[in-house]
Amino acid sequence: MIQNSTEKTVQMKRIFLTVVAIACLGLAFFSPKAEALNLPSCVLSDCNCSDFATQPEAQAVFDVFVKDFFKLDKDGDGVVCTSLPSGKPKAKRVKPGVSEPSQPMSSAELVLKEIKFGNPSDANSTDLNNYLIPKEQFVISYNCSRNLANWVSWTVDTSFLGDVERKNDFRPDPDVPCYQVTPRDYRKSGYDRGHIAPSADRDSNQEDNSATFLMSNMMPQSPSNNREVWRELETYERDIITKLGNEEVYIVAGPLGNIGTIGNGVTVPESTWKVILIVAHDSPTETIAVNMPNNESVKHTSWRDYLTTVDEIEALTGYDFFEELPDQIEEILESKVYQ
Repeated sequence: MIQNSTEKTVQMKRIFLTVVAIACLGLAFFSPKAEALNLPSCVLSDCNCSDFATQPEAQAVFDVFVKDFFKLDKDGDGVVCTSLPSGKPKAKRVKPGVSEPSQPMSSAELVLKEIKFGNPSDANSTDLNNYLIPKEQFVISYNCSRNLANWVSWTVDTSFLGDVERKNDFRPDPDVPCYQVTPRDYRKSGYDRGHIAPSADRDSNQEDNSATFLMSNMMPQSPSNNREVWRELETYERDIITKLGNEEVYIVAGPLGNIGTIGNGVTVPESTWKVILIVAHDSPTETIAVNMPNNESVKHTSWRDYLTTVDEIEALTGYDFFEELPDQIEEILESKVYQ
């Protein structure tokens, strides 16, 4: 009996090592079905539902890997990541010509571009807990004591929107001046690697889209927060441009509070907030502000259930949003709840 048990253990180890070796080799020896699927790069490390844009993409990985290798099937019914979109083809967005990666800009130019209406926390290059990281795609205030962004600021107009496939190349940000968070810090934590500036807000070219997968642009989000209410608001902010006829939106978003840590000290926020300034005909017209609990209580709710005022988000965070607006306009816009 001891010999049989030992042989069984050895056999199981061989099976496990074989699966790991196949993954590390990029599925080179997997079935023809796998080769035809164009599987995402997360299969070489660790996949969770937040790595996929649609439910069929997640289902494809589940179907290829036997015995639910990545633990995507939470209720055991064989259908995974049901909160993700169904994957119906999206309408082509109208944009002025083909967008190519722009020429490198100076730090000052990047800051002026993405935080045109103000630096909410006066982030700078010396304070490690309010450290300014300017990029062509967005600007970050990073907090080394939390291993997390304080906020991310970015602009959306038609020039940023296209149909480039998600890169899914989650990776550390070399511009972070302290510990550089890796995808493994989120592994088996129960939290998604949630985008602050979303992938779909930067899908006009591969370089811009890839930048959104830097871990400095992630925060630990509960599955229902990330995949439902947060994602639904992300869709709406693009609809403001593509369907409602506005010119652009200026967005600042980030985490709030602390309910623990994951990985190497990555703070899990109590809630996730976002403020949006809508511009039409070169004039600011409205604001949207939300503060969403970072837990499963948001499941099957609407992002509109968490509407508040910009003034309220300022009171909670201590930041000053859109300070470059004329004072009278700022006072009016920031005191209203979006309708």
